[in-house]
Amino acid sequence: MGIYAITGASSGIGAAIGRQLKAQGHYVINISRRAAAEDAADVNISADLAMKAERGRALEALYAAAPDGLDGFVSCSGVGPTQPADVIVSINYFAAREMTEGAYPLVEKKKGVILVVSSNSATLPQLNTELVDIMLNQNDEDAAVAYGKTLEGPAKYQAYQASKNAIARWVRRWSGSWAARGVRMNTIAPGATQTELMDQGVADPDFSANMINYPIPMLYNTGKFLPADDIAKVALFLLSPESVAICGAIIFADGGTDGFLRTEGL
Repeated sequence: MGIYAITGASSGIGAAIGRQLKAQGHYVINISRRAAAEDAADVNISADLAMKAERGRALEALYAAAPDGLDGFVSCSGVGPTQPADVIVSINYFAAREMTEGAYPLVEKKKGVILVVSSNSATLPQLNTELVDIMLNQNDEDAAVAYGKTLEGPAKYQAYQASKNAIARWVRRWSGSWAARGVRMNTIAPGATQTELMDQGVADPDFSANMINYPIPMLYNTGKFLPADDIAKVALFLLSPESVAICGAIIFADGGTDGFLRTEGL
């Protein structure tokens, strides 16, 4: 069986991925701010990935826990659109990128797989391209955080979309180079999923108003969001040998939302 590391495996989609990997007999390492002994993982590394120093410490602990390499690494830590914009860019983009880059040598040792969790929000209109540029092209966390602090009211939601757009594009940029070294890397783009982050979102009046008519074709007229376990099933396929031909892809696991909203988009 394999050795897999997951950021954010204490809740939501990350926890569902961890549980399903464990059920298949794999060894799971959880890196999370709330990592605790009761989490379904063999090793729990507690780290607040919003903090640069914590990322370095978490990577040191990861190398100690898996010195011979990883069969897979999943970047799943993230915060929702109702959080402060500066926190969103730090965790959803910079932590995701830094942890993935840091774990890459371990994955390369075993010619494994990397999966980065983005969001179908990445393709929505009204993208803040200036913020995306600061993250993706300038790779300047301090500047992105400062910019995020200027986003107030409904504008703060732009940070979430921008962070998810930037990280998905970063995966696309690097997937070819890493594939040449035996490492497959893909992105999964979940839609509206029933998690703690969604619970926080619907508790916010502005965000909740936007979700009232949010289309999920596979769940029309149910009043439900997608179960985290269903997203995890897609993740496990992308981590498995059965998906060997898939690399550099953005897989929408959103119940048909992206197809409905972007019928002509690719």
